[in-house]
Amino acid sequence: MGRMKACFFDLDGTLADSRRGLVSSLRAAFEHLNIPSPGDNDVAQFLGTPLPRVFRSYLPDLTDADVEAGMQAFRAVYEKTGIEDNELYPGVVDMLRAARQRGVKTWIVTSKPEPQADRVARMLQIDSLIEGIVGAGLAETDTKTDLVGRALAAAAVAPGEAAMVGDRHYDVIGALENNVRPVGALWGFGTYDELYAAGCRYFAQSAEEFRKLFIESERGFHRVVAAAAE
Repeated sequence: MGRMKACFFDLDGTLADSRRGLVSSLRAAFEHLNIPSPGDNDVAQFLGTPLPRVFRSYLPDLTDADVEAGMQAFRAVYEKTGIEDNELYPGVVDMLRAARQRGVKTWIVTSKPEPQADRVARMLQIDSLIEGIVGAGLAETDTKTDLVGRALAAAAVAPGEAAMVGDRHYDVIGALENNVRPVGALWGFGTYDELYAAGCRYFAQSAEEFRKLFIESERGFHRVVAAAAE
């Protein structure tokens, strides 16, 4: 693996804590589709999951029109109030600044529709700290594998020169299927067990720890591998 030249960050659950806004929007979509309102833990497990997959996990036979109606109900709440119920995780700004200072290109790579992701980045004032955003279309059918592949092309780096930082198994799978190193964001919505089972072997407990281990360390990923072997 070469020196890291680009770092792709998931948005929800990695750069931004959007839990409250996403949960309220999901509940509105469930109500519209007559899905019995699940408990908080059940809702939380879907954070960071594309909406069509969320809806069909409850109602597998939903038509495309039903899925679109559910997404519209979600967006009616999310774009009005949910999107603003959003804040950066501690240490994110310092992490992005450190990457820029060391010549590492940073991109947001998210299953969220790209216009929404762009709005969130501007609202949280991190748009000036990233190279760009690779997000899903409004139908949210893009896989993380598709998105990471597009990010590699946009960043113009080889897979071995990039890392994908995310909190859900989709991020890990999307990275591995593009031969990109995944790093588990343990401060987000997912769990260590979920990420490890998907194939992740690099982890950070916080944005600050990621900055210190993977950006500022002279040995980078080699240092983490060596430490794990001791």
